[in-house]
Amino acid sequence: MQIKELITESLSPIVYHYTRLLSAIKILESGTFELSSVLGSVEQQYSPKGYFYFLSTTRTKVGGYHQGISSDAVMFVLDGTWYNQRYPAKSVDYWLNRNPAVSFHRAHEAEDRLFSKEPTVPITGVMAMHVYVSPEAEPRTRAWARKALILAKKRKIKTYFYNDKEAWRLQDIRKQTDVSMLEKGIDDIKGYVSRNRGYLLPWIELLSSKDPSKMSDKAKSLVYSLKYYGGMYKQDMINGFESDLSNARKPNSGPDRKHATTIINFMRANRLNDVSELIEFLKKKYSAKKQD
Repeated sequence: MQIKELITESLSPIVYHYTRLLSAIKILESGTFELSSVLGSVEQQYSPKGYFYFLSTTRTKVGGYHQGISSDAVMFVLDGTWYNQRYPAKSVDYWLNRNPAVSFHRAHEAEDRLFSKEPTVPITGVMAMHVYVSPEAEPRTRAWARKALILAKKRKIKTYFYNDKEAWRLQDIRKQTDVSMLEKGIDDIKGYVSRNRGYLLPWIELLSSKDPSKMSDKAKSLVYSLKYYGGMYKQDMINGFESDLSNARKPNSGPDRKHATTIINFMRANRLNDVSELIEFLKKKYSAKKQD
């Protein structure tokens, strides 16, 4: 996929970040936005060197990314100037449809991307939060909305609540909904918990272990491959590792989100720029050990 970069090297004065209610609750509870990582994906070549994380925002509140919302939606309004003073940013045209005049009937999206060396950035620059809940939403969804609104008010963030999709999309505060509909909610914030420990865990073992004999079978297999495989097999290993890292790049990626952050921290500490350099580093580490 081609990504067309524009000249602008900063966020717009006001930008928007779309998410769902459960993610919004997590953001408001922690006071931070969890960022996506670029490692293992096409995104890395568009980030400044040394910046492995980014937050995707849009300069339009009616963009294509949030055109098809379901029973709940949250739009954070961000002070782009506040973030520009602290982080590098640039505009990108990910879907080649940034300009609505030449988008050829495709959904228009104007992405402004913020970059960070750390996996989170504070929500201090949030100016307002617009929340949508469908009139037919389940009780637990209404409970989530109520919790999100309370958390935002505690942080002195202006809040607006709607049960009309178009009013929410346009942020037409004249058509706000009475929050009394949320009183029918129940306190149920539980979500699905996966028992999967993560596909990147064997790589974490390789970073930290000094004794291959104490590793899991999967990690031992990787050590063997590092020692004896080269050429096309090495490229297969790189491709597989990049795929797992790409799948772990989003904040809601389960245990592999934490594993990806650990791997990025290791790379930064050892001045490794990409997956290929990391694999070469590990190959040297384990090739230097006594053969089994």
